[in-house]
Amino acid sequence: MIVASAGCAQTPAGGLPQVVAVALTELTQQCVEAGGKPDATDAVKAVDLTGDQTPDFVLYAGWIVCEGFASLYGDRTKSLTVFAATSSGAATEAFVGWVYDVHVESSGDTAKLWLTTDAGNCGRERAEVFADETFCDRAIDWNAPAKRFEYAPLDTVRIIQ
Repeated sequence: MIVASAGCAQTPAGGLPQVVAVALTELTQQCVEAGGKPDATDAVKAVDLTGDQTPDFVLYAGWIVCEGFASLYGDRTKSLTVFAATSSGAATEAFVGWVYDVHVESSGDTAKLWLTTDAGNCGRERAEVFADETFCDRAIDWNAPAKRFEYAPLDTVRIIQ
């Protein structure tokens, strides 16, 4: 298994910090327990999101294929965990959420993680009917003093029409 990366060299899965490897194993085990065959080749992306020149780790259930149980991880929102790398080579859980999609936008040495979400996270009221819901892409920013990622200000939201 290879960990995909944006702006960083590819890293073998064995090179994942323990907390990331455990979280990945827990997600793939759900597939096995449901009778499926997991393919987690692209489940983790290593990318510097904190600006410290060290790759952080993005684990998104939507990037796991569960052959034989395609809907296991959800047909709408899926779990996302972002781990911030530490100076010792470990990582800590720094953001957890449920989102519709995740993408990395990079420019040179900098990268930003954008999450496709809905309603309240877009600064809008929740619709009564899902078909009328508002969706947006909203980035997360690193809060260094708190050592966690937080949603970027609402004025940076990209509404999806």
